[in-house]
Amino acid sequence: MLKETEIWSPSKKLSPRIKRLRDEYWNFEKRDYFRNEAISYTTGTPWDTTWIQHNFASAPELLVYGNAVEDSFNAMAVRVDLPEGFWDEPQIVRQALFFQNVLKLIPVQILEGDLIAGAHFAVAQSLCLNQAEAADWKARDAGYMKRMKRFIDLGIGTTGPIPGHLVPDYPKPLRIGFKGIKEEAEKELKRAVEQEKKDFLRAVIICCEAVKEFTHRYAEEARKLAEAESDAKRKGELLEMARICDKVPWNPAGSFWEAVQGVWFTHMLCNIAESYIGAGLSHGRFDQYMFPYYDKDIKEGKLTRDQAKGILECFWVKHNYAYDYFGLHLGRQGITSGYGQLMTISGLGPDGKDATNDLSWLLVDVIEEMNLLEPKTNIRIHKDTPDDFLMRLVESINRCKGGSPSLLNFDSICVKALEWEGLSHEEALDYGVVGCLENTSQGNDRSGTVDVNVNLAKPIELVLNNGKDVLTGEQIGPETGDPASFKTFDEFLNAYKIQLKNCLRLLIELNMDFDTLRATYEGVPYLSAIVGDCIKKGKDVNAGGPKYNFTTVEGVGIATATDSLAAVKKLVYEDKKITMQELAQAIKTDFIGNEKLRQMLINDAPKFGNDDDYVDLIGRDISRFWSEEVFKYQAPVSGRRFRAGYLSWNYFIDWAPKTASTPDGRVRGTYLSNGVQPVQGRDKSGPTASLKSVAKLGFDVTPNGASCVIQLSPSSLRDKEHLKKLASLLRAFDILGGTALMTNVIDSATLREAQKNPEKYLNLLVRVTGYSAYFVTLGKAIQEEIIARTEHAM
Repeated sequence: MLKETEIWSPSKKLSPRIKRLRDEYWNFEKRDYFRNEAISYTTGTPWDTTWIQHNFASAPELLVYGNAVEDSFNAMAVRVDLPEGFWDEPQIVRQALFFQNVLKLIPVQILEGDLIAGAHFAVAQSLCLNQAEAADWKARDAGYMKRMKRFIDLGIGTTGPIPGHLVPDYPKPLRIGFKGIKEEAEKELKRAVEQEKKDFLRAVIICCEAVKEFTHRYAEEARKLAEAESDAKRKGELLEMARICDKVPWNPAGSFWEAVQGVWFTHMLCNIAESYIGAGLSHGRFDQYMFPYYDKDIKEGKLTRDQAKGILECFWVKHNYAYDYFGLHLGRQGITSGYGQLMTISGLGPDGKDATNDLSWLLVDVIEEMNLLEPKTNIRIHKDTPDDFLMRLVESINRCKGGSPSLLNFDSICVKALEWEGLSHEEALDYGVVGCLENTSQGNDRSGTVDVNVNLAKPIELVLNNGKDVLTGEQIGPETGDPASFKTFDEFLNAYKIQLKNCLRLLIELNMDFDTLRATYEGVPYLSAIVGDCIKKGKDVNAGGPKYNFTTVEGVGIATATDSLAAVKKLVYEDKKITMQELAQAIKTDFIGNEKLRQMLINDAPKFGNDDDYVDLIGRDISRFWSEEVFKYQAPVSGRRFRAGYLSWNYFIDWAPKTASTPDGRVRGTYLSNGVQPVQGRDKSGPTASLKSVAKLGFDVTPNGASCVIQLSPSSLRDKEHLKKLASLLRAFDILGGTALMTNVIDSATLREAQKNPEKYLNLLVRVTGYSAYFVTLGKAIQEEIIARTEHAM
């Protein structure tokens, strides 16, 4: 069992400045100077809406409180003074004007000792609909939400038009500034013929101008603080901050400090513009586009490595204020690391060579020392990753146990899969990672990476019950016949695919309806300004403007489905130890009175995760089937294409009671398998065998990537020799064709002790799926799922 002193905790290397900023952030209840709690802004019309429930469809646990939250936001909303002629403008221009005026009202604060300005970004804004538009939007949304909640209640899946979850073109404002972006839009406006395009470009221009006005407010605040500052060093810092805020991101950045400040302003304004705090809004390859500024300043003697580190650490703290959104309602500021403001580090460059640089190394130091959940970090690994850099990552994994670096991505298969979906080779090499682990093109893709989530175990229930939900009796899928009439396993498998295909259709068709609604009424002209091709096309980011426009369908429970199908094949059709009637009846009664049969299903059928082709190739078959199936769909208005991925979020818990018992021996209410890892505790042949099974799923047609968490015993990494073994395992996973890997270095004894004495383990971070969380803040069901995972030795 780990000792308390071995649990990841803040580094003693932090400077007094950074330690104070970090400690202030954690003292939410005692803070009286600043809280980034949501402020809603309204046009003042009686039909206005400031908080949109369908934006949170990927977190169905929040929808229970949806109506109350919506009413509360509307009731507490600040009325914005509207400019003359506001209601005569087209809606997209109204949205831009409203955004411009909201930026004049948002509180402006600079924290004591901070080197990066920009504090309040938790905002809920009006859609600026007139009465007729609002009536249409609300009627259509209500119908779609009713369908969505039915799918959630039946355990089929979730779907919705989720904001965030993309990599904006953050380097663009660094290169040309929003002044340059405005000029680009003005040139397109002069050439535009269609009125809709003209309206959109006007909206973009208004948003660019709003950026300049907003950052000037911070410059004025910095000058005001400087006038009252008695410490000469701090006065100098504040005056320099004022100069920088006057400059970026309206103008191009010229130094590292300016570039970091410019990125933060651009990032926080994305949060404000979408009224969606942090989730999935990611930085892309930060070490690549920031390195020229860092390198230039270092070489010219204008910056030391320690100074760069201090600037980055201030930048680091700021992302975590996203969690203030839930500060008064959930313990520990509601933290589950769900926001996923991801930063991609290292990997292959556009020339196909390793792109690791000195800033990559510095960022790993910052990640490890800060002990914060945001920004989440992804390290790209490939065959030419330098040995010393890989060992540095392995050492950090060992020190941080379940924290950072939070994710490792593997370039070999990720690049291949992104090319499969249509990216050029150069674009695929330069991919960024969104939110939890989702691969995407940088700066030119709307990339809704969590919009659709499907329960891959549900179709087995439907096959065994002729398309009906076992609990409710509702006919969900087509009648595929009495399973007892199937003569071969291939017939059973074909019925499974028919039911799965129907579940996908239900979810994707609803998502396309939501997408049409969003394209019609939910534009984001500010975000459109920094997503490639929107200005050129004259279309909003939500209406088909980006160069690429992908939506991900995330599969959940692949190992549960695979093990179940393997059990049917082995025990019903081959060994004939169980009849189909016996199996179907046991499933309906949740194995009550059939424990002997359940144990046979658990112990006598092969299990995914043990490098056994018998079961692994069944998983590959169904994985490739549904991955290729979803790619056939395209949204009619925005043109969005659907692609496959694996990210379980918390659905493997949420859908457990809504999914009947399964032929792998799982009882209704027991969690489904998580990500693409084996069913909890079923991978008994070691970590290499487990990862070989995972890689056989065939991720070359899964562009989004696939969540895989492996649990290692702390003793496995006890010395340098064992750390090298982990490094070798990582290289092997890249060769095998894995897409992403996350680690927990923890033992079940420590987790049980944390359950008993949570106050002693407040800093214990664990990897859940695509996100990390403080173990003691998790619900009991998720805690038990983590404890049940196989603890591998190296």
